[in-house]
Amino acid sequence: MKGRNVLIYSSIIIGIVALIGYALWQEIARNESHIQTSISGTIKTAPNVTGGVVKTDNAYLILFDPETLIPVAQHMINPFLPPITFSIGQSDASPQASLQGPYRLLIFTDRDGDPNLPSPGELIGALTSPLSLGTESFSYVLDRPFNSFPQELLKPSQPADKPEDSIKGIVRISPDLLEQVSPTDKLIIMLFDPNQGRPVAFKFVESPSFPMEFQIGPSNAMGTKDLVGPYSLRILTDKDGQPFQATEGEVIGRSKDLVPLGTSNLDFVLDSPYVR
Repeated sequence: MKGRNVLIYSSIIIGIVALIGYALWQEIARNESHIQTSISGTIKTAPNVTGGVVKTDNAYLILFDPETLIPVAQHMINPFLPPITFSIGQSDASPQASLQGPYRLLIFTDRDGDPNLPSPGELIGALTSPLSLGTESFSYVLDRPFNSFPQELLKPSQPADKPEDSIKGIVRISPDLLEQVSPTDKLIIMLFDPNQGRPVAFKFVESPSFPMEFQIGPSNAMGTKDLVGPYSLRILTDKDGQPFQATEGEVIGRSKDLVPLGTSNLDFVLDSPYVR
């Protein structure tokens, strides 16, 4: 009987060890997959601008397609206390996008809740040369005040969007979801290219009040290519500055059909919780 008990205990121990080993192997495989589909390293500040960072600042990391300069992934770090490690990649892209790389990286800080508008005290680094996915231990330096985005990303000044080149309408919240919207939420309006599987135009609206008018067009385009359409329209609320990552209480609406440029009087409803 004693020998039988020893055999049973040994079998249990072997089973536990096997399960632990399998779990560790799975975790290693997940980590390796994450590394191969991301760019990681450390964010530092140059000595002459170190005093510009405060603990309430956010850091925004954006990957750009090196040819079109269209953003393909975005990640926010909060709180941001450099030097700090970072990772950005497939998990920060839109669900339809499959990152292949290489990509150019830009990092900047945000202090006032509007990452598109430079403000005093904010910092920015250089738009990097193309970096391959799987790059590790990359050192990125915030070395200048954030006065403007890199010139490569700025389009020449242009007149206001023409009706025939934009999409406009009224956006509403479904009554059963209205209580989830707070005054501090941002409204994110995006046009998705169905062929590229990623946004080609992106617009922030601070402190939206519903129902409200909206318009999106060439002045909101990302990268250097002109808008052609038709596009999938997505409008969502954002609570944490991470529009590609769902947070409890965020809501979204998706157009059922592709929407052509020139569409007006569109009645658009945010009718679903934002879930990824």
